[in-house]
Amino acid sequence: MHPIIAKIGFFTIYSYGMMVAIAFLFGIFIAKLEAIRKKINPDLVYDFSFYVLVGSIISARIYYIFFFDIKDFLNNPVYIFKVWEGGLSIHGGIFGGIITGLIFSRIRKVSFWVLADLIAPSIILGQAIGRIGCFLNGCCSGVSMKPFCGMNSHPTQIYELILDFIGFLLLWNLRKKIRFESGLFLLYIMMYAVIRIIVSQFRADNLYLLGTNLTLAGLTSVIIFMAAMILYIKKRHG
Repeated sequence: MHPIIAKIGFFTIYSYGMMVAIAFLFGIFIAKLEAIRKKINPDLVYDFSFYVLVGSIISARIYYIFFFDIKDFLNNPVYIFKVWEGGLSIHGGIFGGIITGLIFSRIRKVSFWVLADLIAPSIILGQAIGRIGCFLNGCCSGVSMKPFCGMNSHPTQIYELILDFIGFLLLWNLRKKIRFESGLFLLYIMMYAVIRIIVSQFRADNLYLLGTNLTLAGLTSVIIFMAAMILYIKKRHG
């Protein structure tokens, strides 16, 4: 694990925070290319992406604290601000990002679906890069396995990195083929739900519901997948 990349005086560069920043920069670059292709003002995309990122991080942190680390928060409320150390829930981020995007689109009087489709490939690429931060930070680790290449637990961060990147390639190739608004974004939602269900089978930090074998991540992913699929079918034939 390498949670800290470097220390310069009192300034500390955390691997998790650094990878989140890199993910955002790569995502913005990809979104700019799409904005130019679709003849959409890149400044609008920059604004949309920034506010969605902020909303996603805030909601991802709140979701994580509420479901996974409420004791540490109650003992030290300042803990909620230490996002550079990890502790963000992707499901919380998705919910918060959608809500923020809807509010932004309403205020700026633009189509949420157009902007969501545009940044969908950027989102999943950013998630792939972000998992490098998880790997370096040592969070989101997997269950124990037979030692392999010096690892004693499943590198679930790497599993998701690979699957997310494959998802990015698929969305990037489909962006010109899906003709109806919302199609690419909803496909991303369904795709990531499946990815999370797969990866959760190997994670050691799952939160189980009411003493059952059903995980919060798994249940949430199924609900998200079903909702996105219904909306996808409705939009496609609407």
